[in-house]
Amino acid sequence: MTHGKLYFILILLTINVLACKNKPTSTQAPEGNAQVQPDSAAQVASATTHVPAPSTAKPISAINNERILLKDATQIPFPKLDDKSQMVIFFATPGSKTPEMTALSNEGVAQAGRLTRTLANAKLSVVWAEGNTGMQSGLGTAKENEAEFNLLEPKTATETLKTLVHNFMGKRILAVASPAIISDMMIQLAGKQVVEVPGGYSPVLYCATVRAMGDADILEMSY
Repeated sequence: MTHGKLYFILILLTINVLACKNKPTSTQAPEGNAQVQPDSAAQVASATTHVPAPSTAKPISAINNERILLKDATQIPFPKLDDKSQMVIFFATPGSKTPEMTALSNEGVAQAGRLTRTLANAKLSVVWAEGNTGMQSGLGTAKENEAEFNLLEPKTATETLKTLVHNFMGKRILAVASPAIISDMMIQLAGKQVVEVPGGYSPVLYCATVRAMGDADILEMSY
């Protein structure tokens, strides 16, 4: 067995363990205790809310090694791989999750599959994922691109972004994270807020062409 295959098997086992740990039980809460445990009702509602793509998002027809082709026939060329003056970072939100769990719902699995098909030929070098649903949503894309797969911690997201821009110029990367993390990272890349990231799952893929921290062009697309 190759190291690559073993690595992805370990990732899959980690995801399954995390999902099992969050499986709801039939034990009733003590009477009079109105508190909601770590996954609060508000968090669950937010995580499972489906928001349509904004009207400003341009529908994707295909993405390959050289360019993005939009459904209106517009072609957007990528910077050449290994061009150290630029890099490309894609951002996507995780698929919807099962209420009271941290695993993707059936619909979330389908959404993750659509993301994988969209980016299967993008020549990504690294996929970063936040949380269990982010891992489940990004793993297929990492496998299709034979890319590294890393965990993104919210508390160190800023430092991770700086590291990516410093070390991965000339590469293409995907980050699968919550709307708040995506929004903050794109603001740092562009030096200002360029797009509004919907709360919850939305079928939107953001493509940032990055020249430096604070100097990036961001394209909002639907897939």
